[in-house]
Amino acid sequence: MIREEILAREENKVVSYIENCVTRAGAENKEEVLELFDSIYKLFPRWVIAICPMAHPDIYYVSENAPHVFGYSSDYLIKHARMEKFFAHVHESDHADLYDCFSYMRAYLQSIPPAEHQEFRTVLHYRFRKPNGQYIYLHDEKATLNLRGGNLYYVLFRDVTEEKTFHGVKAELFRQKQSLVKIDEYKPRATRNPLSKREKELLSFIKQGLSTKEIAWHLNISPHTVRNIKSKLFEKYNVGNSIELLNIAG
Repeated sequence: MIREEILAREENKVVSYIENCVTRAGAENKEEVLELFDSIYKLFPRWVIAICPMAHPDIYYVSENAPHVFGYSSDYLIKHARMEKFFAHVHESDHADLYDCFSYMRAYLQSIPPAEHQEFRTVLHYRFRKPNGQYIYLHDEKATLNLRGGNLYYVLFRDVTEEKTFHGVKAELFRQKQSLVKIDEYKPRATRNPLSKREKELLSFIKQGLSTKEIAWHLNISPHTVRNIKSKLFEKYNVGNSIELLNIAG
C-alpha cells in the first residue's frame, strides 16, 4: 500500500503546477459549470462527472448519480476527494501501479502547453471497492474544458465491469484533433518488470497462437523449458493465463 505522505506529495506537485502555470476557470464560473454538468449527467446517466478537486477546490462537484457507480453519495466522495482518501477505496494490489499512472499523467500534462490541455484525455483503469466490499472495474477519464479563457479539469467515471475483463492497471493517452486518437499507453507493471530477450521471443510466439511444442521447436528448447518460462512469467506479472499475460506484458 502507498503511504499517505507519498500520495500527499504527488498531490501537492499537481496543485503547485496548476497554481503556478495554468489559468483556471474559477469560482466565478461555478453556476455555469454546475448547470452544464447537471445537464450532461442527466443525458448520460451511466457516467459520473466530477470536477478535479486538486485543480478546483473552490468549485468541486460530483454528479448526483454517483451512488449508481461508486455506491457512495456525491457528498461522501466530495469529503473524500483528497488522493490519500480516494486510494483507501482502491484495490490494494493496484495502489503502486495507479500511483505510477498518476505520476505519468502529471509528467505528460506538464510537458504540454496549458493552452493545449483540452486536446488531451487520459484514461486510467483500476479497481474500486464499493461499500459492500465488491470491487468494480473503473474507467477513470481525465479531460479539460476551456471556459472563458480558463482551463476546467474534470473527470468522467464509469463502471465497465460487465463490459471488460480487468487485466491490470494502465493509463491510456488520447489526443483530439479531427477525431480522438490513442497516442500512448502506459502499463506500470510491465515497465517495472522488463522482459529478457528469451521472454520477448516467447511472448512473440504466444501472440502468434503457437503451441508449447511449436514454440519449443522455434526456440530450440524443450517443451518443459517453455512451460517453465511461461510459469515464471505468470508469477512475475501475477497473472493466471496467457491472455492476461499478453494484456499486461505484451
